[in-house]
Amino acid sequence: MDKRGFLYAKLFLLFLCINTTGVSAMSMKEAVQQIGQHANMMPIERGITLPMVKIENNRVIVRRLIYFTRTTPEHGTAITEPQYVAIYDLTGAAFVTIKRFELDVPNLRPPPWIHNRPAFDKPEDIIPEFERIWTLYDLLIPAFLKGDAGISTEIRQAAKKYVHYFDRHAEKPLLPFYEVFGGDFLRWVGRVANS
Repeated sequence: MDKRGFLYAKLFLLFLCINTTGVSAMSMKEAVQQIGQHANMMPIERGITLPMVKIENNRVIVRRLIYFTRTTPEHGTAITEPQYVAIYDLTGAAFVTIKRFELDVPNLRPPPWIHNRPAFDKPEDIIPEFERIWTLYDLLIPAFLKGDAGISTEIRQAAKKYVHYFDRHAEKPLLPFYEVFGGDFLRWVGRVANS
């Protein structure tokens, strides 16, 4: 087992202990709600990325980048570079911070960027779809921490669904940010979905 595999195995055991003891387990939905409570102070014309999952200092860290938007009939919705970042420690079930975002990301095309959100038949369909996305994170993160050993059919199906929803909701101009803050997780999900 290489160093990364050992680290992920250790994190999985920690995550498993937290989830089975109930000490500080938190679902992605709860993490997203806490981030949302802190982001409510932002202007209404804003968007927020899907959660980006990264292992840092033996912790599962979730980031959501907050950007501003402007919608026009002729062009759709223009988005800015991320202005703020909300950080959540999923391992410790603790909101960390929301702060100004300051990072130069390579391979970034200059704005203006257009991101038109997916259409829904009825507005009330939005919430159940995101509920499914948060549940997929809860299934996939523990499997990601375990690595590629013994991936179940349920996890493969969850990965396929996640890829579908990611393609549907992720802001294409911000994909370089997703790579920086969640590339390992996204590549793993892609591999599992295609296996």
